[in-house]
Amino acid sequence: DSLDPRLKNLGKENSSFTFLPGVGYNPATSVVVGFNATKSWYMGKTGVTNNSSANLSASYTAKGQFKFSFQQNVFTDRNDWNFQGDARLWLFTQNTYGLGTETKPANSQDMDFNLVRFNENILKKVSKNLYLGIGYSLEYYYIITTVDSSGLFLYPNHNNVYSRDYGLDSSKSISSGIAMNFYYDSRDNTVNAYRGAMLNIHYYNYNTIFGSQANWQKLEVDARAYQPLNKKSTNRLAFWLLGTYVLNGRPPYMSLTSTGWDKYNTSGRGYIQGRFRGRQYLYGEIAERIDISNNGLFGIVFFVNATTTTNPENNVNLFDYIEPAGGLGLRIKFDKYSRTNLCIDFAIGNYGSNGIFFSIGEFF
Repeated sequence: DSLDPRLKNLGKENSSFTFLPGVGYNPATSVVVGFNATKSWYMGKTGVTNNSSANLSASYTAKGQFKFSFQQNVFTDRNDWNFQGDARLWLFTQNTYGLGTETKPANSQDMDFNLVRFNENILKKVSKNLYLGIGYSLEYYYIITTVDSSGLFLYPNHNNVYSRDYGLDSSKSISSGIAMNFYYDSRDNTVNAYRGAMLNIHYYNYNTIFGSQANWQKLEVDARAYQPLNKKSTNRLAFWLLGTYVLNGRPPYMSLTSTGWDKYNTSGRGYIQGRFRGRQYLYGEIAERIDISNNGLFGIVFFVNATTTTNPENNVNLFDYIEPAGGLGLRIKFDKYSRTNLCIDFAIGNYGSNGIFFSIGEFF
C-alpha cells in the first residue's frame, strides 16, 4: 500500500457531531422550537474517502407545524459507494400562490397538508469522482385543504383548479417511482466546500405500477462550484444552479418544484417557502464567503439569487419573469474539522419580501 502513513486511519479525530437545540425563526414557520443534529465522519481512509454527513431535525412552530426530517450523503471506503437520502414526516401549513413567477402576493392562499417523503439512492463509483446509481422516490401528500383568512375552506383554489384540469385528486397525491442518478463530486468537503464542483442529475419515472397517482417523469439538475480567491481560501466564491424539467405526464400540484423545497430547504432566501412554483423551474445563486477572524471562527457572506418558473395556462415560459433576491449573513464555525457552520442570513426579495434564514453546515 503506497498511501501516506498519515492517511492509514479511519479519521476518528476528524469526525464531529453538532447538536443545536433552541428557538429560531423562519418566514414560512414563524417562531420555531426544536433541534438540529449534524454528524460528519469518514467511513474509510481520510485521504481517499469523502466525508459523510447526516442531518436529523425536528421542530414545532407557532403556526402548529410539525417537521421531522432526516437527510444523508454517505461515502464508503475509497468512495466505492455513495448513499443519498431524504426522509420526512411533516404536518404542515404553507402559503401557495399558483404557478409561474408572475404571481403576486395577493394570490396567496393558505394550505394545510401532511407529507411523507422517502427518497433513497444507491450509487456506485465508475471512475474518479463519478457515480451512477438507481433509487426509489415516494412523495405522499394527504389531508390537503385550502382555507381563507378566517380558517374556512376556500373553493375554488390553486390546488383544486389545477387538479381538476389534470384529472387528479386535490385532497391527496401520491408520486411513487424509480430514479436514475448521475453524480459527479470533486468537492474538498461535502458539508462546507472551499473548492471543487458537484453535479447531481436525477431522472424520476413516477408510474401507477408503483402506486403513483398518475404517470409522469421529470429531470432534476443540481450543479455547484466553489472557487477560492486567495491561497488560504479565506475568501471564496460559491455558485449554485438548480433546475427541474417535467418531461411529460400529470404531476400533482404539490409535487411541482417550488421555492425552498430542495433537499435541505435552503434555496430561495429572500422569499417564503413555496413562493414560486411551476412545471419547469430554474434557480441560480452566487455567494462570496469571507472569513473575518484569523482562526476562521467568524465569517460573513454576501449573496444574490434569482428564480424563474413556468405557467403553461397563461403561456408563461422560463425567463419571461425573473424574481431576484439577495442579502448578507453571519457564519459561526462550530467545528473546524467538518467545517460545520451556524449560518444566519438576512435576505430581501421583490414585493417587500424579506426574512431571516438559518442553516447548519452551509446553505449550499
